[in-house]
Amino acid sequence: ISADTPTLSPDTAFAALMEGRTLLDLAEGLQLRRVRVMGACRIELSGFNDTMRDRLRAYGLFGEIISWKLRMFVPTDESGVGILTKVLETYPVARVSEREAA
Repeated sequence: ISADTPTLSPDTAFAALMEGRTLLDLAEGLQLRRVRVMGACRIELSGFNDTMRDRLRAYGLFGEIISWKLRMFVPTDESGVGILTKVLETYPVARVSEREAA
């Protein structure tokens, strides 16, 4: 993945996120990254505001209140790529970064 051409297909983006080494910075300050929540790997969307929340839910993201804060996630099952497609159509990838291996 070249950092100066952030044109990823949703399939590639989903696979890269699930692998856990890629961060995607999207338009409007959103960011996608893989996180571990209660022992499970999830794709978290951060940086959303209240006005985006309903749209993101309509796309198929789900929210959970964790430590009194709403966090939004892209499902990691077979529906995930389709949902990620909708997110990336509205909020295109601005930057792709590699995450340091922990």
